[in-house]
Formats: sequence, C-alpha cells, structure tokens
Amino acid sequence: MNSMNSIPDGITEEEWAANLSEPAAYSGEGPERSLERTETGPGGQVLGRFREILLHTHDLEWVDKTLAGLSHKMLWRDDSSGASIALVRFQKGSGIPSRHAHASNQFMFCLRGRYTYVPTHFTLTEGSFYWNPKGSLHGPTLAEEETVLLEIYDGPHYPTQPEWYSSSDDAR
Repeated sequence: MNSMNSIPDGITEEEWAANLSEPAAYSGEGPERSLERTETGPGGQVLGRFREILLHTHDLEWVDKTLAGLSHKMLWRDDSSGASIALVRFQKGSGIPSRHAHASNQFMFCLRGRYTYVPTHFTLTEGSFYWNPKGSLHGPTLAEEETVLLEIYDGPHYPTQPEWYSSSDDAR
C-alpha cells in the first residue's frame, strides 16, 4: 500500500469500496481522522463509515479538562452508547476529589506513574490493571507523580455530571 488513501495490493477496487464498517456514531481522534463517508441514519442522525484505523498517540495533543491537572486524548467514543477509550493524564498532586460511582464499568491500565485510590490504598503503577465495576463507589484519588492511564468505559461515564467538572463534555 503506498498511502493511507491507496488501495492495498491484491485488493480489487470493488472490494475496497465495499470494505467499510457498519454505519456508526463514533467520535474521538481515531474516527475523526479516519472517516471515509457519512450516511443519514434513523431520525436524521449523521453516521460515519470507517476502515482500519491506526493512531500514533504521541502525535496527538493533550486536551485539558475542567478539573485542574487532568487532560486526555480521546481515542474513540461510541456516541450512541457512551462507551469510550482514552488516554488520561494526571499531573502530580492532582486527582479526583471525592467518592463517586460510574454508570458503566471503568477499566484502567497504567502506562506510567503512580495513581492511588486514597481510601483503599490501591495504587496503580506501570503495568497495573484496575477495574471499577458499574455502580461501585471509589475515590478520592491522588496522582503521586505524573500518571498516564489507558481508560476504557463500556457505557456512559457518570449517572449525573460530577461537581468537579464545570463542562458537561468532560463528564462524557
């Protein structure tokens, strides 16, 4: 294959034209960079169609959230279900300020740093996997050093917008 827009060797033009995902309401860096075409879905919703997607996350910008010391790189979101995959970064000394629960399962894999759930003393370090089941109270948290986590939700993040976010976009 010569470029991202070229037909790979051994693939016919017809096969390539038909090689698209089902229509979906995806957002985030991956889908936004890889949208092949749009279709109008039920109720006039704009849905995208995609092929394979490859992101080099070091090329993406960190986007600050309204909670001081927290930023993210949104890799993928299913806008219809609220499920998402993001890199999140906590600056040293920052964290989530209070106990809370999620409206879906939260999964985190620590890529670097030291991130502690204060009440339980669970500390994520490089290579740690953390699962917070839907509805389970947890937090507050503290980043003991700059921490980067791969965070996955299998549905919406919160049942209601937490008080520590002044933007509803940050709670999605």
